[in-house]
Amino acid sequence: MTSVSLEQRIQSIEDRLAIQDLVVRYCLSVDDNDYPALRGMFTAKATMAGEVGADPIVGRLESIRSGYGRTIHAPVAMTITRLEADQASGIVMTRAELAIAGRSVQTAIRYYDDYERGGDGRWRFAARTLKFSYALPAEELGESMTGVKTIRWPGAEPMPADL
Repeated sequence: MTSVSLEQRIQSIEDRLAIQDLVVRYCLSVDDNDYPALRGMFTAKATMAGEVGADPIVGRLESIRSGYGRTIHAPVAMTITRLEADQASGIVMTRAELAIAGRSVQTAIRYYDDYERGGDGRWRFAARTLKFSYALPAEELGESMTGVKTIRWPGAEPMPADL
């Protein structure tokens, strides 16, 4: 059995808290349209939504958000599945309320993340993959667990969930 020092245990706790803070800051920055803050949360080679690099990722988020009104992203739970010296992975379960095309849309999302610690000691997203359990207009939320096509973005054809 390998002995883990108190310093290593404290570092692990600090790393987990820093990653959790990154996730919450991401949600706040998306909701507040704070694109400069979002750029600083991704590594130079980060991947998300088919984009590579902080600027293209944030540009894509900004483009998507331009069609939205108010949003509220709330991380519900998170687990770190791998934590090494400067790399980590985790899963974040999130609920989001979105104003899209004059309708309130409720979502349940899982983010499958990879994180990297930079030379400045800060944790950033290296990769984010979103999977939706549902995305439904609020008046259809009763079908979130029983419906077949639970991804129903306003103006788009219904489709099956990712999860």
